[in-house]
Amino acid sequence: MDAVRYVHAADLHLDVAFKGAVSQFEDVSRSGRQLWEATFTALERLVRLCERERPDFVVLAGDIYNEEDHSLRAQFALRDACKRLEAHGISVFIAHGNHDPLTSRLAALEWPSNVVFFGSDVEAHPVFRNGQQIALVHGISHASSAEGRNLARFFRRNAANSCFQLGVLHCSLDDSDRYAPCSKSDLVSTGLDAWALGHVHKRQIVSKSPLIAYSGNIQGLHINEQGPKGCNLVTATPVEGGWDFEADFRHLGPVQWETVEVDLCGAKTMDEVARLLERALLRARENVAPECQVIIARVILQGNTDMDGSLHKTDALQILADQASFLTSQVPAVWIKDIRLQTRPACNPENYIERDDLVGEVARICRNMASDREKFEEFAKNRLASLFDNPRLNKLLTMPRDEMLEKILAEAERICLERLEKS
Repeated sequence: MDAVRYVHAADLHLDVAFKGAVSQFEDVSRSGRQLWEATFTALERLVRLCERERPDFVVLAGDIYNEEDHSLRAQFALRDACKRLEAHGISVFIAHGNHDPLTSRLAALEWPSNVVFFGSDVEAHPVFRNGQQIALVHGISHASSAEGRNLARFFRRNAANSCFQLGVLHCSLDDSDRYAPCSKSDLVSTGLDAWALGHVHKRQIVSKSPLIAYSGNIQGLHINEQGPKGCNLVTATPVEGGWDFEADFRHLGPVQWETVEVDLCGAKTMDEVARLLERALLRARENVAPECQVIIARVILQGNTDMDGSLHKTDALQILADQASFLTSQVPAVWIKDIRLQTRPACNPENYIERDDLVGEVARICRNMASDREKFEEFAKNRLASLFDNPRLNKLLTMPRDEMLEKILAEAERICLERLEKS
């Protein structure tokens, strides 16, 4: 048997607007266009990759578009991409997911002959090379947007066929996820040689033998989907008793989301803060792949600095972002999504605790609360009771806990100490 090569992609989410970013940059024509076109640019790169590498087939493991967006453009783009692959004799196997269930596909569109859409029952389709069957691709689609069955249990290896056998499925390996949940053991027990999965937007290899892989999405959609996004170019080489796999990641997404941390420790002027921010953003540019056109950054300012008080003033962070706006015209462009402030005053809080005045008393109270979680939670509950027990508000509000309470206490300490020092 010869090696088998295929491209595994999933979660294209064509024509989906980026959450929390498009409206922020829509007044900048070039920026807005790049955001709106990002998923289609990633699809174009996927097609070019296939035209260049000539794999034996392509699998798309669900959520190619979003049913709720009613994007005709997305379905036309997918159809036209498949036509280009047909010209090179490349088969395309498509499984529908929870965002694009079977009912969402337009029956009026004419699809090229190289495309196979899996139905609501498991199907298996052969792949040929030079007249010889080299693979059998099994797959199933979500019948509705609320598919809750364990679809993996419907798969079985074709025992009469010794060629490479691949499963295509949009599923979750997390039992708490309501969309087609299954387990790793469910997949392994089918006897298939490999699995091309969709639904999880983070690329990961769940198992090397059999190969069970999520390719992740081809374009990150929000700040929690950071880093390069793309597809897997998989080579399955026959070895004694099975297959050896090489899953080569290929970068497709033109827009990359990143968190950029800026250490302001020792900064004594706002000019220094601006310079440190600029350097951190330039480093972020240097670390992305050449294919990246735009970086959308969440900036976190941290460290002990004399500028802590100034940074908490109204519009200070927006002014800093404006100072770095020249980076939006470079390649790759760097856009600041938001700036999070986690700085502290330059003076070590421990120095306050030893003081025999009101400042020291406040510092000691805050330290005691931070060290006794139960006492602090009880204190917070009592002080906030009038707000959270209000019959008009209690259905809308939830008492903050754990990390949020710690942030509230730290911010309260900072404000109190800063104002007392100035009084």
